[in-house]
Amino acid sequence: MRNVVRVDSTGFGSITVDGKRYPHDVWIFADGSIRRRDRDHEFTLDELDLLLDGRPEVMIVGTGQSGCVGISEDAAMEAGRRGVKIISDVTPNALKQYNEAIKAKRKVAGAFHTTC
Repeated sequence: MRNVVRVDSTGFGSITVDGKRYPHDVWIFADGSIRRRDRDHEFTLDELDLLLDGRPEVMIVGTGQSGCVGISEDAAMEAGRRGVKIISDVTPNALKQYNEAIKAKRKVAGAFHTTC
């Protein structure tokens, strides 16, 4: 069974999910579980593989408050090969897209950078 979470808000250095504030980057897995994101300014193939464990249809990447996170070419190619759509945007917009995907009952995972 999958737990559905809602991303409430973000500010520089934090993100709030289901009322709980996280003072760091986060991964939200397709099953609704949340872990600390321990990457920097690139969404990599390793990160994609980790998040694909729950077999999401959509991967939302919050690229930071000003968009400093890029998506590696390998990650983009592998997502396409596996039929997973990657949506990337600055984190404030990405969290809205995450919530819209959840509302549409899509299976979604996310990686959210909370600074720059």
